[in-house]
Amino acid sequence: MAAIVSRPRKIPNEWGINRMSVTMPDASARCTVSQSTTMWKRLHLAAAVAFATFMPASSFAGVNVRFVNPESFTDAGSNGYRSADAGTLAEIRAYLQRLGGKFLAPGQNLTIDILDIDRAGMEEPWRAGSMGDVRIMRGVTPPRIKLRYVLNEKGRRARSGEETLTDINYQMNPSARFGGDRLVYEKALLDDWFRRMFPRDRF
Repeated sequence: MAAIVSRPRKIPNEWGINRMSVTMPDASARCTVSQSTTMWKRLHLAAAVAFATFMPASSFAGVNVRFVNPESFTDAGSNGYRSADAGTLAEIRAYLQRLGGKFLAPGQNLTIDILDIDRAGMEEPWRAGSMGDVRIMRGVTPPRIKLRYVLNEKGRRARSGEETLTDINYQMNPSARFGGDRLVYEKALLDDWFRRMFPRDRF
């Protein structure tokens, strides 16, 4: 059975461009406008991804998060766009840093490379028209995060590895299912991974 998670939004405008019909005098002018809009979209995405990827994390010395080729991620976007957006990356980065502050012991430093993100469910914006953001949750679309990590303790490498996190029973998690966080299932994966890898809850 599919679960529908919907949240009211303003009219989605991923690129900050007014969506309006413009009557141009000829086909060549219409082509020029289309090419300029496409170029602007690409530049905007490149700048947004770069900001989220290289944003300093000086206030979270225990965890360094890097996104490897985020433009190729399976599904890390929103508003009908599957490629990564800066908001999603920044939110995942902040959550990983928060978990590091909670679970890492003094003197431990963790570097995490996010290699791929495939968010739970599938976005089907046509179900909500232009006034909402709907993501359909099905058993065949579980969340998945592929990562590589290196743990250093007092300057020396203690552990490293590469893992793919997923949960085919994600819809059975009641705390996640009824939460209002748009990344609740992805964060549940990261919670479980930290508890398994670093069983040291200092709070």
